[in-house]
Amino acid sequence: MARPAFTLIELLVVIGVMGILISLLMCAVQQARAAAERVECQNNLKQIGLALHSFHDVNSCLPPPPYTDRLSELSWMGFILPYVDQGSLWSATAEAFGIDRRAIHDPPHIGYETVVKLYVCPADGRLLLPLTDEFGVTAAYTSYIGIEGVTTPNGMFGSAPGVRFAQVTDGLSQTAMVGERPPPSSLLAGRWYTASYDASWGLYRGPDGTMFIQTPAFATDPVCVGPIYSFRYGRLDNPCDRYHLWSLHPNGANFAFADGAVHFLAYSDAPLMPALTTIASGDIVELP
Repeated sequence: MARPAFTLIELLVVIGVMGILISLLMCAVQQARAAAERVECQNNLKQIGLALHSFHDVNSCLPPPPYTDRLSELSWMGFILPYVDQGSLWSATAEAFGIDRRAIHDPPHIGYETVVKLYVCPADGRLLLPLTDEFGVTAAYTSYIGIEGVTTPNGMFGSAPGVRFAQVTDGLSQTAMVGERPPPSSLLAGRWYTASYDASWGLYRGPDGTMFIQTPAFATDPVCVGPIYSFRYGRLDNPCDRYHLWSLHPNGANFAFADGAVHFLAYSDAPLMPALTTIASGDIVELP
Protein backbone atom coordinates (compact mmCIF):
# COMPACT_ATOMS: atom_id res chain seq x y z
CA MET A 1 0.00 0.00 0.00
CA ALA A 2 1.52 3.35 -1.12
CA ARG A 3 2.01 6.00 1.57
CA PRO A 4 1.06 9.65 0.79
CA ALA A 5 4.12 11.91 0.31
CA PHE A 6 5.20 15.16 -1.32
CA THR A 7 6.47 14.94 -4.83
CA LEU A 8 9.61 16.84 -5.73
CA ILE A 9 7.56 19.42 -7.65
CA GLU A 10 5.26 20.00 -4.64
CA LEU A 11 8.26 20.38 -2.35
CA LEU A 12 9.84 22.94 -4.67
CA VAL A 13 6.55 24.88 -4.83
CA VAL A 14 6.34 24.96 -1.02
CA ILE A 15 9.95 26.14 -0.74
CA GLY A 16 9.31 28.84 -3.34
CA VAL A 17 6.19 30.10 -1.55
CA MET A 18 8.05 30.15 1.77
CA GLY A 19 10.88 32.13 0.18
CA ILE A 20 8.42 34.72 -1.13
CA LEU A 21 6.74 35.04 2.26
CA ILE A 22 10.10 35.44 4.03
CA SER A 23 11.21 38.13 1.59
CA LEU A 24 7.93 40.02 2.14
CA LEU A 25 8.37 39.68 5.90
CA MET A 26 11.95 40.97 5.73
CA CYS A 27 10.80 43.98 3.71
CA ALA A 28 8.10 44.72 6.30
CA VAL A 29 10.61 44.37 9.15
CA GLN A 30 13.03 46.77 7.43
CA GLN A 31 10.26 49.31 6.86
CA ALA A 32 9.17 49.05 10.49
CA ARG A 33 12.77 49.52 11.67
CA ALA A 34 13.23 52.55 9.40
CA ALA A 35 10.00 54.07 10.72
CA ALA A 36 11.09 53.49 14.31
CA GLU A 37 14.50 55.08 13.65
CA ARG A 38 12.84 58.09 12.07
CA VAL A 39 10.56 58.56 15.08
CA GLU A 40 13.46 58.22 17.53
CA CYS A 41 15.44 60.72 15.49
CA GLN A 42 12.50 63.13 15.66
CA ASN A 43 12.46 62.70 19.43
CA ASN A 44 16.18 63.58 19.58
CA LEU A 45 15.53 66.77 17.65
CA LYS A 46 12.55 67.56 19.87
CA GLN A 47 14.78 67.34 22.96
CA ILE A 48 17.45 69.46 21.25
CA GLY A 49 14.82 72.07 20.33
CA LEU A 50 13.57 72.20 23.93
CA ALA A 51 17.15 72.57 25.18
CA LEU A 52 17.68 75.51 22.83
CA HIS A 53 14.53 77.11 24.18
CA SER A 54 15.77 76.60 27.74
CA PHE A 55 19.12 78.15 26.80
CA HIS A 56 17.27 81.12 25.29
CA ASP A 57 15.19 81.53 28.45
CA VAL A 58 18.36 81.82 30.54
CA ASN A 59 20.58 83.81 28.14
CA SER A 60 17.97 85.80 26.16
CA CYS A 61 19.45 84.46 22.92
CA LEU A 62 20.48 81.25 21.20
CA PRO A 63 24.12 80.11 21.25
CA PRO A 64 26.60 81.69 21.17
CA PRO A 65 25.85 83.93 24.15
CA PRO A 66 27.65 87.27 24.66
CA TYR A 67 30.37 85.70 26.83
CA THR A 68 31.87 83.57 24.04
CA ASP A 69 35.41 84.97 23.96
CA ARG A 70 36.88 82.07 25.89
CA LEU A 71 34.47 79.56 24.31
CA SER A 72 34.65 80.80 20.73
CA GLU A 73 35.61 77.40 19.31
CA LEU A 74 32.74 75.55 21.03
CA SER A 75 29.70 74.58 18.98
CA TRP A 76 26.12 75.39 19.98
CA MET A 77 25.73 71.72 20.97
CA GLY A 78 28.39 72.32 23.59
CA PHE A 79 26.55 75.31 25.00
CA ILE A 80 23.30 73.38 25.53
CA LEU A 81 24.97 70.52 27.44
CA PRO A 82 23.51 71.67 30.82
CA TYR A 83 20.02 71.47 29.27
CA VAL A 84 20.36 67.90 27.96
CA ASP A 85 21.38 66.30 31.27
CA GLN A 86 25.10 66.69 30.56
CA GLY A 87 26.00 69.07 33.39
CA SER A 88 29.23 67.29 34.34
CA LEU A 89 30.41 67.27 30.71
CA TRP A 90 29.65 71.00 30.52
CA SER A 91 31.76 71.63 33.63
CA ALA A 92 34.66 69.67 32.11
CA THR A 93 34.25 71.57 28.83
CA ALA A 94 34.27 74.99 30.48
CA GLU A 95 37.37 74.01 32.44
CA ALA A 96 39.12 72.73 29.29
CA PHE A 97 38.54 75.99 27.45
CA GLY A 98 40.03 77.81 30.42
CA ILE A 99 43.22 75.82 29.81
CA ASP A 100 43.34 75.75 25.99
CA ARG A 101 40.78 77.35 23.73
CA ARG A 102 42.49 76.94 20.37
CA ALA A 103 44.20 73.55 19.97
CA ILE A 104 41.19 71.37 20.75
CA HIS A 105 42.27 67.85 21.66
CA ASP A 106 41.75 65.32 24.41
CA PRO A 107 43.05 66.00 27.03
CA PRO A 108 41.97 68.51 28.27
CA HIS A 109 38.95 68.57 25.94
CA ILE A 110 37.37 65.24 26.90
CA GLY A 111 34.14 66.30 25.18
CA TYR A 112 35.91 66.10 21.82
CA GLU A 113 35.86 62.30 22.06
CA THR A 114 32.70 61.90 24.18
CA VAL A 115 29.63 60.55 22.36
CA VAL A 116 26.39 62.24 23.36
CA LYS A 117 23.69 59.77 22.32
CA LEU A 118 21.07 62.51 21.94
CA TYR A 119 23.18 63.98 19.14
CA VAL A 120 23.18 60.70 17.18
CA CYS A 121 20.37 59.62 14.85
CA PRO A 122 19.67 55.90 15.46
CA ALA A 123 19.78 55.31 11.71
CA ASP A 124 23.55 55.87 11.89
CA GLY A 125 25.01 53.27 14.25
CA ARG A 126 28.58 54.35 13.31
CA LEU A 127 28.32 57.36 15.60
CA LEU A 128 27.61 55.49 18.84
CA LEU A 129 31.38 55.24 19.34
CA PRO A 130 34.15 57.80 18.80
CA LEU A 131 35.60 57.49 15.30
CA THR A 132 39.23 57.78 14.22
CA ASP A 133 40.08 59.19 10.82
CA GLU A 134 42.97 58.16 8.60
CA PHE A 135 45.26 60.65 10.31
CA GLY A 136 44.70 59.11 13.73
CA VAL A 137 42.44 61.91 15.02
CA THR A 138 39.64 60.55 17.21
CA ALA A 139 36.44 62.53 17.75
CA ALA A 140 32.75 62.11 18.58
CA TYR A 141 30.34 62.93 15.76
CA THR A 142 26.74 64.07 15.38
CA SER A 143 23.92 63.55 12.88
CA TYR A 144 22.63 67.12 13.26
CA ILE A 145 23.73 70.59 12.23
CA GLY A 146 22.53 74.11 12.93
CA ILE A 147 21.34 76.28 10.05
CA GLU A 148 23.05 79.64 9.53
CA GLY A 149 20.84 80.84 6.70
CA VAL A 150 21.10 80.86 2.92
CA THR A 151 24.48 82.37 1.96
CA THR A 152 24.92 84.85 4.81
CA PRO A 153 24.17 84.60 8.54
CA ASN A 154 20.43 85.25 8.26
CA GLY A 155 19.26 82.03 9.94
CA MET A 156 18.91 80.80 13.51
CA PHE A 157 22.69 80.40 13.96
CA GLY A 158 25.77 82.23 12.79
CA SER A 159 25.56 85.62 14.46
CA ALA A 160 27.39 86.56 17.67
CA PRO A 161 25.83 86.94 20.12
CA GLY A 162 23.13 84.49 19.16
CA VAL A 163 19.75 85.17 17.62
CA ARG A 164 16.84 86.27 19.82
CA PHE A 165 13.45 84.75 19.09
CA ALA A 166 12.03 88.27 18.82
CA GLN A 167 14.19 88.75 15.71
CA VAL A 168 12.42 85.89 13.90
CA THR A 169 9.79 87.98 12.16
CA ASP A 170 9.01 85.22 9.67
CA GLY A 171 7.51 83.24 12.57
CA LEU A 172 9.04 80.57 14.77
CA SER A 173 6.80 77.90 13.22
CA GLN A 174 8.06 78.88 9.75
CA THR A 175 11.78 78.77 10.51
CA ALA A 176 13.98 75.66 10.56
CA MET A 177 16.62 75.70 13.28
CA VAL A 178 18.44 72.33 13.14
CA GLY A 179 18.53 69.72 10.39
CA GLU A 180 20.09 66.36 9.61
CA ARG A 181 23.46 65.90 7.90
CA PRO A 182 25.32 62.59 8.43
CA PRO A 183 29.12 62.78 8.65
CA PRO A 184 30.78 61.41 5.51
CA SER A 185 32.79 58.20 5.63
CA SER A 186 35.90 60.38 5.27
CA LEU A 187 35.00 61.97 8.66
CA LEU A 188 35.79 65.40 7.23
CA ALA A 189 32.79 66.95 8.99
CA GLY A 190 30.27 66.37 11.74
CA ARG A 191 32.15 66.78 15.04
CA TRP A 192 29.63 67.94 17.65
CA TYR A 193 32.15 69.57 19.97
CA THR A 194 33.74 72.15 17.74
CA ALA A 195 32.34 75.03 15.73
CA SER A 196 35.57 75.49 13.80
CA TYR A 197 36.48 74.93 10.19
CA ASP A 198 40.10 74.17 9.43
CA ALA A 199 42.48 72.98 6.75
CA SER A 200 44.67 70.74 8.92
CA TRP A 201 46.81 68.14 7.14
CA GLY A 202 45.92 69.78 3.83
CA LEU A 203 42.27 68.70 4.21
CA TYR A 204 39.22 70.94 4.37
CA ARG A 205 37.36 69.92 7.51
CA GLY A 206 33.81 71.05 8.18
CA PRO A 207 31.26 72.36 8.38
CA ASP A 208 30.73 71.00 11.88
CA GLY A 209 28.34 72.97 14.09
CA THR A 210 26.50 75.07 11.53
CA MET A 211 26.21 75.51 7.77
CA PHE A 212 24.71 77.72 5.08
CA ILE A 213 22.21 75.87 2.94
CA GLN A 214 23.36 77.27 -0.41
CA THR A 215 27.12 77.03 -0.06
CA PRO A 216 28.25 73.86 -1.88
CA ALA A 217 31.80 74.18 -0.55
CA PHE A 218 34.16 76.58 1.10
CA ALA A 219 35.84 78.78 -1.46
CA THR A 220 39.19 77.24 -0.63
CA ASP A 221 38.09 73.61 -1.07
CA PRO A 222 39.56 72.52 -4.42
CA VAL A 223 37.63 69.24 -4.57
CA CYS A 224 33.99 69.99 -3.78
CA VAL A 225 32.92 72.47 -6.42
CA GLY A 226 29.88 72.59 -8.63
CA PRO A 227 26.17 73.40 -8.40
CA ILE A 228 24.60 74.77 -5.24
CA TYR A 229 22.47 72.25 -3.36
CA SER A 230 20.55 72.87 -0.18
CA PHE A 231 18.62 69.66 0.44
CA ARG A 232 18.85 66.49 -1.61
CA TYR A 233 19.85 62.84 -1.50
CA GLY A 234 23.37 62.12 -0.33
CA ARG A 235 25.85 59.28 0.11
CA LEU A 236 28.21 58.53 2.95
CA ASP A 237 30.99 57.71 0.49
CA ASN A 238 30.78 61.16 -1.15
CA PRO A 239 32.72 63.64 1.04
CA CYS A 240 31.16 66.57 -0.81
CA ASP A 241 27.66 65.66 0.39
CA ARG A 242 28.66 67.14 3.74
CA TYR A 243 27.90 70.55 2.26
CA HIS A 244 24.13 70.02 2.08
CA LEU A 245 21.32 68.76 4.28
CA TRP A 246 20.25 65.13 3.93
CA SER A 247 19.68 62.03 6.06
CA LEU A 248 19.86 58.24 6.15
CA HIS A 249 16.04 58.06 6.27
CA PRO A 250 14.24 57.24 3.02
CA ASN A 251 13.09 60.22 0.92
CA GLY A 252 13.86 63.12 3.26
CA ALA A 253 15.08 64.35 6.64
CA ASN A 254 13.88 65.66 10.00
CA PHE A 255 14.10 69.31 11.03
CA ALA A 256 13.67 71.02 14.40
CA PHE A 257 11.83 74.32 13.95
CA ALA A 258 12.21 77.41 16.11
CA ASP A 259 8.83 76.90 17.78
CA GLY A 260 10.01 73.54 19.14
CA ALA A 261 8.12 71.43 16.60
CA VAL A 262 9.83 68.74 14.50
CA HIS A 263 8.85 68.11 10.89
CA PHE A 264 9.91 65.55 8.31
CA LEU A 265 10.49 67.21 4.95
CA ALA A 266 10.75 65.32 1.67
CA TYR A 267 13.53 66.06 -0.80
CA SER A 268 10.85 67.34 -3.15
CA ASP A 269 10.38 70.20 -0.66
CA ALA A 270 13.89 71.53 -1.41
CA PRO A 271 12.54 74.70 -3.15
CA LEU A 272 11.06 75.75 0.21
CA MET A 273 14.39 75.67 2.03
CA PRO A 274 15.51 79.29 1.42
CA ALA A 275 12.25 80.57 2.89
CA LEU A 276 12.30 78.08 5.79
CA THR A 277 15.88 78.78 6.84
CA THR A 278 15.87 82.59 7.06
CA ILE A 279 14.49 84.48 10.04
CA ALA A 280 13.34 87.76 8.47
CA SER A 281 13.03 87.34 4.71
CA GLY A 282 9.30 88.08 4.63
CA ASP A 283 8.64 84.75 2.89
CA ILE A 284 5.68 82.89 4.36
CA VAL A 285 5.25 79.28 3.27
CA GLU A 286 2.88 76.49 4.16
CA LEU A 287 4.59 73.40 5.45
CA PRO A 288 3.75 70.21 3.54
